[in-house]
Amino acid sequence: MEKVLEKLAVLHEGEDKHTRVVVQSKLPYIPKKSFLPGKVKEVITEVLREKLTGVQYDGEQAPYLVREIADEVKNRCKEFHFERYKIVVQAVIGETRGQGLQMAARCFWDKDTDDYTRDTFQNDNMFGIAAVFGLYMY
Repeated sequence: MEKVLEKLAVLHEGEDKHTRVVVQSKLPYIPKKSFLPGKVKEVITEVLREKLTGVQYDGEQAPYLVREIADEVKNRCKEFHFERYKIVVQAVIGETRGQGLQMAARCFWDKDTDDYTRDTFQNDNMFGIAAVFGLYMY
């Protein structure tokens, strides 16, 4: 960074007072490959089915199981090579006892590049929800 500032100072010394130096970012505004909510939703569906089909809810094992689900979804999303995207995975599992559950998420993002998807799973005694957020890093 110091070398850049030195070069700018040298440029400025030889010019008149009205010389303007414009520095532009080399980071791409538009991603080469956009976040693909449809493909990511397929991953979520597969992982939830694989991890929760035939499983009985166990409160002691739930923290480990939900972490496995989140990690597996994240690792499979990495295979899509979403360059310059931050992938955030949120997973929830719980016991089904006839209760209701509401889940919400809010964030600031760029509607042109950022997106999310989610899916749910339910069997006789438990439910699972996973959401994936793809946030483009400028």
